[in-house]
Amino acid sequence: MRKNLIFLHGGPGFRDYLQPYFHPLSDQFRCFFYSQARGPSVTIDDLVAQLLVHVQARPEAVLVGHSWGGVLAVEFARRYENLLSGVALLCAGLTAPQWHEYTDDLERLGLQEAPDEQLFLVPEDIPAGGKVLLDKLMADFSSETFESLYRSYVKSMDLLPALAALKLGVTNIFAEMDLRFPPRIPRSFRPLNPRIVDHEIKGAGHFPFLQARHREEILKILRMALFTS
Repeated sequence: MRKNLIFLHGGPGFRDYLQPYFHPLSDQFRCFFYSQARGPSVTIDDLVAQLLVHVQARPEAVLVGHSWGGVLAVEFARRYENLLSGVALLCAGLTAPQWHEYTDDLERLGLQEAPDEQLFLVPEDIPAGGKVLLDKLMADFSSETFESLYRSYVKSMDLLPALAALKLGVTNIFAEMDLRFPPRIPRSFRPLNPRIVDHEIKGAGHFPFLQARHREEILKILRMALFTS
């Protein structure tokens, strides 16, 4: 029986953007993509409840979360680990300080006024459709959703104890050139839990699946991790 994979996009405040990049896994897994609830009063409990419906319809699913999606994956696993068979994190930060380090890093690098593509992409991502993706995401971005979740959850979150307590296998994929969550952040997860397996994507930025060579590497990592878990 093929495993169920549920993909959790980043944000909060975006709509799903992962399907075009990860649908090739559908040849071996049942893949499900959806857009998280949005609105001026949405809370983490709302997003967990929405995800719970999808998980209950897909027994023993693996959650694959990019950026904010990794936060949602660990928060859900903290509450409903018994319903899952694994978690995969992709370029994720899991505490409020890790989210705030980004601002300090940009100031240190003199990039406070840099355009989105310089912050979230590496140069090779541009011809791979990176700017098109970013423009689409930002045009559709729900700032009210972000603000609601930031106020009620992100500004004080700390999921490291939850990550340390997980008994599930955790695949931790991160990117060498990621400015949003630099490698030092996801590398700090591994000492917390022996079930975490690290994979660094060399030369990639915050959207490491944009370039075909990086995407193939990530797909291979997920296939291997999920078949051996």
